Amino acid sequence: MIDADAGAAGVSWSDDHDAYTMRFDEEECTPSVAVAETLEAALDERIDPLFDYVDPDAIDCLVGGSATTVTVTFDVEDAAVTVHGDGRVFVRV
Repeated sequence: MIDADAGAAGVSWSDDHDAYTMRFDEEECTPSVAVAETLEAALDERIDPLFDYVDPDAIDCLVGGSATTVTVTFDVEDAAVTVHGDGRVFVRV
């Protein structure tokens, strides 16, 4: 079940995944922007810029385009971030 109470546009809480989630479509939103928006909602605050933790361009290159089988996982503060090449972002806190 997904609740739309996280605050940022497109970010929801998923009981099934026990995580904040967002789907991105590269024509509208890059993977790194989706990660930043999901993190902001999950951590309920402004965090340091994403590039303080990981290279946003690297995220976009690794999971962007037709890289549907690629998954990237990293930590930001107390959150575990997983980005899938099929357009899904999960943030677990």
